[in-house]
Amino acid sequence: MKTTNNVVNNRWEKHTSQNAIVCIKYLLITMSFFYSLSLQAQKANQTITISGTQFADPLIRKWTSEYAKANPGVTFKFVKNAAQNVVADLNVTAGKSGKKETSEIENQINVGRLAVLPVANVNNTLVSKQLKNGIRQEELKKIFLQPDPDEEQAEEALYTVYTQTPQSTTANVLSDHFGKPASELIGVTVTGEDKYLIESVLSDSMGVTYSNLGLIYDLTNRAPLAGLKILPIDLDNNGRLKKEEMIYDTLDQVITFLESTPNKTIPIDDFSFSYNQKNKNEVVTDFVNWVVLSGQQFNHQFGFLKIDVEKNSALTQK
Repeated sequence: MKTTNNVVNNRWEKHTSQNAIVCIKYLLITMSFFYSLSLQAQKANQTITISGTQFADPLIRKWTSEYAKANPGVTFKFVKNAAQNVVADLNVTAGKSGKKETSEIENQINVGRLAVLPVANVNNTLVSKQLKNGIRQEELKKIFLQPDPDEEQAEEALYTVYTQTPQSTTANVLSDHFGKPASELIGVTVTGEDKYLIESVLSDSMGVTYSNLGLIYDLTNRAPLAGLKILPIDLDNNGRLKKEEMIYDTLDQVITFLESTPNKTIPIDDFSFSYNQKNKNEVVTDFVNWVVLSGQQFNHQFGFLKIDVEKNSALTQK
């Protein structure tokens, strides 16, 4: 009799356990369904404002247009830093100097990486001298940084350096690479959009500057812009430019190298979306997660490197 009771009890417990699992699955499906309905309702009339996009504007606009195709209720508005009386939902920051310290209410999610290379007008005499051996780190510093009080600027008459204000993202990435504040970068300051640096060099046969990959390469044919010559950085810093260090012929060649090879000689840094977690917006969160998981496919197209999703701090929490 006891054996019969035990069998009945075991069957009852198994049946109850199976019912509990079914109920939990049903509850999770239901919760997911209602969350999806809630999110879709929010997307029906949602505008996301973004600021600080200048250096990566083409890529970010591509992200927003692709996201909007799948979520037609969401629109995007781009605002200039401090130029409009609008608190942006997302701010784009890059470079250690350009990023805020993460606080309890401020969250930063890496969404891409940018690399900076030195370039010169193709007719600059500096180029012909440096091509054979590449540019070592100390030489790179002498071109773009204020000299130490006890040394002179090398070959000053051979070129004119063009730079940006210390607030520039690209300037911060370059100066961070040297371990110096952006205020120590030298040259004729060019204000406005990053592309004006390139325009200045193209119009000056003695011009030298720096910029991110997306501006110094033609995004269609993937070669350096006509009229520009990339100053090859000596990757192992030994004063000789070996064949395997000639990685600058095409944009994709540079990107492949930077994503597959440990590098300390080419200035490179993450850029992030930062936002206030206290004012949590599920549509903004959904967009950021989409950029991390799906938007990376467009990074190379515009001259930016992909992030390592596994090493990314975390997706934003829904």
